Amino acid sequence: MKSGALSLFLLIFIATVTGCTGSQEASVEADAYTGEFKILALHGGGEDPEGLMGQPGMQALMSDLSEFEFFFADAPDHDSMCDQCWYADPPGGKGEPNEDRNWAEISIEYLDGIVEDHGPFYGILGYSQGCPMATVYIANSNTSFEKAFLFNGYLPTTHSGLNDTINEVAPLDVDALIFGGDNDVFMFGLEELAGVYEEPTILISSTADHHLPFSDDETYGDVLEFFRRGTNGTL
Repeated sequence: MKSGALSLFLLIFIATVTGCTGSQEASVEADAYTGEFKILALHGGGEDPEGLMGQPGMQALMSDLSEFEFFFADAPDHDSMCDQCWYADPPGGKGEPNEDRNWAEISIEYLDGIVEDHGPFYGILGYSQGCPMATVYIANSNTSFEKAFLFNGYLPTTHSGLNDTINEVAPLDVDALIFGGDNDVFMFGLEELAGVYEEPTILISSTADHHLPFSDDETYGDVLEFFRRGTNGTL
């Protein structure tokens, strides 16, 4: 773990999966604090947990939300097709949608294991590819979350099979925050993502790029309010 990158008041779990068989080795680092509300956090494709944890916006959330505990999962290795991804691109490239409904099965089973070993979780957080993976997981597992926190995300539209599994159970009955930035190249997918959730809260930053909102962002206070809503007796 990179020194100085993390809050002193955070319990961090980094689970590493090797190979395509789903065999797992988990490394755990902990300090004295554990929050009351545990969040399962999924990083973006092609990065690792430290990449998400190190974002200024994530650091700000960890600092300001001391009542929450963030568990950062590490995407399983899907062989050479995709390194540090929750699911690989279609075999024929993004121009040829993949109809395989089980394309993310390795990641679903991996997350099931995390929930079994370290849950229950109050919510699930996704960033970039972590957003479609969080949505696929909600639609295809028996795990229930009170909230979904989805930053800079989209749906797995190049995977029509995965998308079908979502649409068949939509709208998803999870209190969802959908965040996007006007300067984010993935803004095109925000409306579709919001459309599969029941009454989502949508926040658009006029300045953010492909990252979580900084602490001085115009939407940051609303993000904090969404996290805390319902956790302290408020509606």
